[in-house]
Amino acid sequence: MRSKTYFFIVFFFCLTLHQTQSQSVLGKWKTYDIFDRSKEEAIVEIYTLSNQLYVKIVEILPEEHKNDLCKRCTGEEKDMPILGMVILKGATLENGVWKGAPILNAKNGKTYGCHISLAHKDLLKVRGFVGYPIFGKTLYWTRVKDRPFR
Repeated sequence: MRSKTYFFIVFFFCLTLHQTQSQSVLGKWKTYDIFDRSKEEAIVEIYTLSNQLYVKIVEILPEEHKNDLCKRCTGEEKDMPILGMVILKGATLENGVWKGAPILNAKNGKTYGCHISLAHKDLLKVRGFVGYPIFGKTLYWTRVKDRPFR
């Protein structure tokens, strides 16, 4: 009887852990053009360091832009390769929303205020804005599923 109880406790713990991990913003996400949702732009990886959120471009989808440099950027990103660039550094979690760090749009070199949250387990809501969140645009990124070995 005791082993059955132990089994159910472990089973429910694993189930809960899997559910929690699938509801995280961490992982790889596909981004889309701000004006044309059908146009894929990049794959970004979202990760945390010291409880702060970071977003890094790990793949550029249009082949002709894989070697683009951030020509319009200022500061340390100026003329650096877009591939591998960290476009958001140090957001913190507040009531289920990551905020408090600007996000860089490498196409135009501008930075925007940013709020990131899950819309659904595989849909990320990214709100970019100038000044206040009301003055912005919401983008949706889709989770990139890991492919199992064949």
